[in-house]
Amino acid sequence: MAEKKLMVVIGAKAGEFNRVMGQVQRDTRQISKAFKDVGRDLQTAGKGMTAAFTVPILAVGGAAVKAFGDFEQTMTQSTAIMGDLSDEMRKDMELAAREIGKTTKFGATEAAEAFEFLALAGLDAEQSIAALPQVAAFAQAGNFDLARATDLATDAQAALGMTSKDAGKNLESLTRVTDVLTRAATLANANTEQFSESLTEKAGTALRNLKKDVEEGAAVLAVFADQGVKGSAAGTTLNATLEGLSRQAIKNKDYFQALNIEVFDGNGQMKNLADITADLEK
Repeated sequence: MAEKKLMVVIGAKAGEFNRVMGQVQRDTRQISKAFKDVGRDLQTAGKGMTAAFTVPILAVGGAAVKAFGDFEQTMTQSTAIMGDLSDEMRKDMELAAREIGKTTKFGATEAAEAFEFLALAGLDAEQSIAALPQVAAFAQAGNFDLARATDLATDAQAALGMTSKDAGKNLESLTRVTDVLTRAATLANANTEQFSESLTEKAGTALRNLKKDVEEGAAVLAVFADQGVKGSAAGTTLNATLEGLSRQAIKNKDYFQALNIEVFDGNGQMKNLADITADLEK
């Protein structure tokens, strides 16, 4: 009897054990499936993270490589017209261009391109390095393209007859021209690009021929600008005014004297335009 009871208990325990083990197996399968699902999700997420992080990193890296390539190519083009340059001078030019890229809104490649216009204007490597920060400041003040600013600034300087083979003097005169044009733009209804265009379009040559300073020419161009005459039109107008005034003063000398209008001083040079205007208004 006792043995029979023991067998019943053992059977009950065995059934309970089997039930528990069955539940454990089911739970294990569920856990295993959960791990597989999580692993699959993590693998998918990993691929997504790779795309989200690696692809942009590769893109940035590719852009950096391209930017470096563009800079090197532009430097090669710009320095090619300067003749034979030492490795040290080329390195100095590269450093100057990169410094512009760090300190202004223009990139190093734009600065490298500006070297070409400086070279085309007749500046050598040393002069170009010295002039680059000035034309960059000029372009930034006028809010226009660095290459365009370089071209206009050096052209205006040449038109005025203010270029020099001496690096120091050339930088001084270039600085004077760009500073005057920048200042004129703050005083009149025109921008630095338009004032530069005026000088390169006949006005600069007319001022040089009559030995007039850039400051005086810019003052007249500022008056023109406030009257709506700007850019190349202002340059043409100033040239015609100076040419016509000097020609008529010579051709009608007696008539001008009768009206007490003096165009030329005792040395045969054209007087200050403000003084001539004052005579005309009398």
